[in-house]
Amino acid sequence: MRIVVLGGMGFLGRNLVNRLVETGKHEITVFDRTIPQRDTDCPSNVSYAQGSFRSGYDFEELVSGADLVIHLVSTSVPGNEKGTLDEIYGNVIPSVELFDACAAQHVGRVVFMSSGGTVYGSSSRPNKETDLPNPINTYGLQKVMIEQALRYASRSSDLEYQVIRLSNPYGPGQNPHGTLGLITKLVYQALNHETINIFGDGSVVRDFIFIDDAIQAVLDVIKSGETNATYNVGRGIGTSVADVVRTISTTLPENIHLEHKPGRKVDVPYSVLDIEKYKSIASIHDFVSLDEGIIRTYQYFKEYRQ
Repeated sequence: MRIVVLGGMGFLGRNLVNRLVETGKHEITVFDRTIPQRDTDCPSNVSYAQGSFRSGYDFEELVSGADLVIHLVSTSVPGNEKGTLDEIYGNVIPSVELFDACAAQHVGRVVFMSSGGTVYGSSSRPNKETDLPNPINTYGLQKVMIEQALRYASRSSDLEYQVIRLSNPYGPGQNPHGTLGLITKLVYQALNHETINIFGDGSVVRDFIFIDDAIQAVLDVIKSGETNATYNVGRGIGTSVADVVRTISTTLPENIHLEHKPGRKVDVPYSVLDIEKYKSIASIHDFVSLDEGIIRTYQYFKEYRQ
């Protein structure tokens, strides 16, 4: 297949592209703001297109001849999202133009990486794909709007789609200084004896998934999942921030320095995914446990300090 990965230089994108490269079967184009500067950094079956994800970009040229387009780009992150209009201009409108270009160029399928942690909003139980979205921040709102735009593009053309609502991936290769990646950030801070700052009392519950499992699950959906369908991808297990800190404290040989900050209104108190639909096609039998994921992340940072 010819595969175009938008956002292929990010945490998810790099890991996904590496796994696709390992198969040796695909011709891959990576689109992102920054690309490798030396030819020696580029696998032979990967080409790079440098550009900004914005309205007016020539998406038709980018996706021409593609069998599969994987849309991982977001110009904002939870907790640091923009106002509603900025999110629409920055994420929704370019996505609509991308989907229109895919339909015009007869791309076979578009896979969109949505957000399992924000589209459902507040809940007291694991969310199923059939639950109505109810985002409480503009990041989740733009994800829902893009999902709907993709479904509309599919209904009005021969374009197929898959929406993946991913929970909270973490692990080696994630930027510990960025906004995303709570576990990665906390492990890095513990290793470097930095003060760990927690918003609220630590009772916020999330569904954390190790990066290797997240990428395998994405590949499972692409390979074996239904088309024109939505899949939750996570571990399906809720863990509070306080439990993450305790696990880091008991698992790693580091002293933890902890401070609490006021809670944020944009943080959903409970966000866990029901992954029974994914399990019906899963090649993963045992997800990486929280303890093991923390240890692997710690070992990575000990070897490659950032």
